[in-house]
Amino acid sequence: MTTDEPAPQPTPRRRRAAAAAAGSGDLPAARPESATSESVAPAIVGDQGTVHADRVEVSMGAVGRADAASLGVERGAVGAARADDITVHQGALGAAMASRLTLRQSVARSLLAREAHVEQSVVRTLVAAEVRLERASGVGILIARRVSGDVRVLVDWRGAAAFGAAFGLIAGLVGFRRGRRRPDRED
Repeated sequence: MTTDEPAPQPTPRRRRAAAAAAGSGDLPAARPESATSESVAPAIVGDQGTVHADRVEVSMGAVGRADAASLGVERGAVGAARADDITVHQGALGAAMASRLTLRQSVARSLLAREAHVEQSVVRTLVAAEVRLERASGVGILIARRVSGDVRVLVDWRGAAAFGAAFGLIAGLVGFRRGRRRPDRED
């Protein structure tokens, strides 16, 4: 950069964040009752930290871990979450424990919930008491007491039991044959 060129100006959002940081001498923390990624200055949490709040909303951002009464994610990502109510729309969720869980057009890895509603989403593992699947949702492993909606089962409990019995029988026969082929060695 030469001296004739003006310095690049920060965006209004960055100016507000810089002014807030300069005024307090340190980055402001999120208020305990509500933490949002839309706030003027974001909360900075260390490597071992977790966002604790009554209500956490993530919009076009990411959070490593969140522990809240209510968690809302709109086009964002959360690594691990524990909340009473979790709602994710067009986002990603690594692992979650919740009473009520709603996923719409999202991707999730491992979920544990009392009630789960999955709509146009992909989930690797879902364990819940009540599950409602709608509009071409995909679940890799589903363990639930009650499932409703558009569900296509590849392997149900009867198929899994038959597969386990057949596998055990074949493994037993192979083990039996290997034991007969070895000559008895006497030392």
